[in-house]
Amino acid sequence: MAPPPARVHLACKSDEEERSPCTTTRNTACQCKPGTFRNDNSAEMCRKCSRGCPRGMVKVKDCTPWSDIECVHKESGNGHNIWVILVVTLVVPLLLVAVLIVCCCIGSGCGGDPKCMDRVCFWRLGLLRGPGAEDNAHNEILSNADSLSTFVSEQQMESQEPADLTGVTVQSPGEAQCLLGPAEAEGSQRRRLLVPANGADPTETLMLFFDKFANIVPFDSWDQLMRQLDLTKNEIDVVRAGTAGPGDALYAMLMKWVNKTGRNASIHTLLDALERMEERHAREKIQDLLVDSGKFIYLEDGTGSAVSLE
Repeated sequence: MAPPPARVHLACKSDEEERSPCTTTRNTACQCKPGTFRNDNSAEMCRKCSRGCPRGMVKVKDCTPWSDIECVHKESGNGHNIWVILVVTLVVPLLLVAVLIVCCCIGSGCGGDPKCMDRVCFWRLGLLRGPGAEDNAHNEILSNADSLSTFVSEQQMESQEPADLTGVTVQSPGEAQCLLGPAEAEGSQRRRLLVPANGADPTETLMLFFDKFANIVPFDSWDQLMRQLDLTKNEIDVVRAGTAGPGDALYAMLMKWVNKTGRNASIHTLLDALERMEERHAREKIQDLLVDSGKFIYLEDGTGSAVSLE
């Protein structure tokens, strides 16, 4: 009997990654690395994916190892994306709120008491409170926790005397933790400020990352972001007309913002603008990028101590 043919291992090229290893029946399968693609027009090498669509067009398909991003004119893309927009803007937020309410109430220790569930669940979500509700909730929970601890100690020492709890509201440990958690988290979030590491110039340090923001902020939100940063429509149009490609427009507009506002062009002004646009995902990714680079650190407000998250 003739010996089985030897397997020939094919190594992937430098611009490729292994999709499936070599086996007895097939050779190694390779594909382009993330951010690159190869199609019929470039069968021998991987090409970089486009960073954005031309002006007047919207992206309907992300880049894959086998194809570049797909763009269509805004008019033709509206019908294609209308259901996606409805789901993202309406259904998903409602589902998230429902999950938060259910998870909170399950761990609240309220059982089926409607009053308790109303206080815990809606208080936690901040739907029935005005400004400063988290701090007030935090203080009241600590006060109730101390009262409950004292009450339990007295009952252990005087177990023969019945306790009259008429008119007294006692929070369970689950309810207290449920309410205390978001208050502490919100207070911690308010105290953290992004500042350059080692006392570097804040505006110049921020400018080092402008070329990376185009991959984080959605293409369709660029003009709105610059309007939030007080650039006029004419200034935006002039900058766009002077850029070589659509991917360079955001960098050029951000540089125009710095030249126009000077030292007022800060990272917090940029993050606040994204928050007002409800681009929270882009806001968080920019914060992570700055901190992970080591160029920015978090300053704990009120303590004067800087904390790096590396």
